Amino acid sequence: MKSITIGIIEDNLDFLQSLSGVLVQNPNLNLTTWNSAEAFWASGKSKEWDLLILDIGLPGMSGIDVLKTYHTVESRKSLVISSLQTDDAIFSALRNGASGYIWKSELDSLHDTIQTLLDGGSVISPSIAAKVLLSFRKPQAKADSLGVGVEVLTPRERQILELIVEGDNPHQIGSLFGTTVGTVRQQIKTIYKKLQVNTRVQMLKKARQFGIF
Repeated sequence: MKSITIGIIEDNLDFLQSLSGVLVQNPNLNLTTWNSAEAFWASGKSKEWDLLILDIGLPGMSGIDVLKTYHTVESRKSLVISSLQTDDAIFSALRNGASGYIWKSELDSLHDTIQTLLDGGSVISPSIAAKVLLSFRKPQAKADSLGVGVEVLTPRERQILELIVEGDNPHQIGSLFGTTVGTVRQQIKTIYKKLQVNTRVQMLKKARQFGIF
């Protein structure tokens, strides 16, 4: 069988290990990994992959930034595997060329997903499909009426906001991303400033206005 080359951009080393562990079960897959978008581009090998797998919330250049540049060549295929569930992240990824978008908890059918993408199909999680349908039915919040839009946040900041909405504390978020609690708290302060809020209650209210929960 033809060898399949797959590139992975993922900064969470624990998840990268889990992901690689699933993929290496197929002896026909050749994997190359990077822990940042900058490292990926610096490798000078961005044209060689049958499929690029990446997260959205990367340090430095985001996964969305990668997609914008990577898909200037239309034949390229990419799969987003992320825990970021905001509408903004999902639609930005799909608009910028991602062939698929699944959650990090959905690795059981990963080989089937990859084959579907290589065959020219697209794959999104059922809950994402529901979000796409819902987006056609609900009015979009206006940034000028709410003061500021969630789009001012970086992908990582949006991911942290979503985790806060789900009830995670800075210690849990830091553990998930492999960063210090101090770094997470500084990122939360930045989120407060960008959203023009002063309290957690105000932040959650603004998140609700933009459909994050």
